[in-house]
Amino acid sequence: MARFVERNRYDWFSTIWKLAIFVGMILFSLFVIYPWRGLLPTILLVIASIWTYLALVSRQSGYVCGNCGKVFQVPTATNFFSTSSVGKNPDGTYYSYKNLTCPHCRQRSKARLVKRVGPQTARGSGRMLK
Repeated sequence: MARFVERNRYDWFSTIWKLAIFVGMILFSLFVIYPWRGLLPTILLVIASIWTYLALVSRQSGYVCGNCGKVFQVPTATNFFSTSSVGKNPDGTYYSYKNLTCPHCRQRSKARLVKRVGPQTARGSGRMLK
């Protein structure tokens, strides 16, 4: 079973390498594919790069239901077509959420983004989400 923890301000490295792959694919499509093959293959590669970025994000993240508090993961297609928003905590920090339907309670709510961790990372202090 996967373990999830709240995202923190030190998660920037994971975001940077995923964005680097995304930007690299976009630049490759614009400077190599577009002059060589034209507009349609360029657009298809840009869409594929967005899909790849979201697949990397979906694999390493989950969402906490706002109603029941259970953690669930969504498929890449759901992550691709649903919109994200940013909310503000009472202490002034921000969090990311999506309006998703929970598979456990079947209610649509603001589902907060959390990150997936392995057993070695999950040790130590900190609150685990079930």
